[in-house]
Amino acid sequence: MQDLWPRAHFQHREQRLELHTWPTRSFRNLKPPSPQNPAMNSSEKYSNVTACHQSVLLFYYGLDRGDYALAMEQVTPDCFWERGGVPLRGPQQIEESVRKKSATLVTRHVVSNFAVLKQDADSVTAVYCLVLHLYDNGSPPSLPVPGSAPFLLVDVTCELTRGRDNAWRIRQLDVQHTFSYAREVTSPLVPAPKQG
Repeated sequence: MQDLWPRAHFQHREQRLELHTWPTRSFRNLKPPSPQNPAMNSSEKYSNVTACHQSVLLFYYGLDRGDYALAMEQVTPDCFWERGGVPLRGPQQIEESVRKKSATLVTRHVVSNFAVLKQDADSVTAVYCLVLHLYDNGSPPSLPVPGSAPFLLVDVTCELTRGRDNAWRIRQLDVQHTFSYAREVTSPLVPAPKQG
């Protein structure tokens, strides 16, 4: 009778060991990632997300401050952006378009709700909301300028790619207008036109 408890104990222990070792054997049957598409660990994934977010922020920062060289550093040579119904391809066309704005115009692009929907080692698909604030009274601006409601809010799908220098750049901007606001927000000091 004295050996019944030890035998039952060890049988129970063997069953527990089998439960713990079965998943390990199962994982060993998985195929290793191919060299052409190596698996990324969590640190690499979040590092890429941060780098892509930074590229988007620097793009709009450059547009707002008139630092077009900085803004164009954030786009690929074949970057596509349909801006105001006009298709633009590459940094030269994009810069020529954004430089046409009034010299007295103050803009601020506010990026929020940035999220990555898809990513691999060299490409990322991200989405975000973009709010645009404008002010222009025809005179050289002196900050702060009068505030107002945003000019518009758009949803943006942004394709980014990693270059040979490991820098992430914008390859395509797909803009969907979500909210449009009254025209008087362009010049908040001008009274809104009466309705009717």
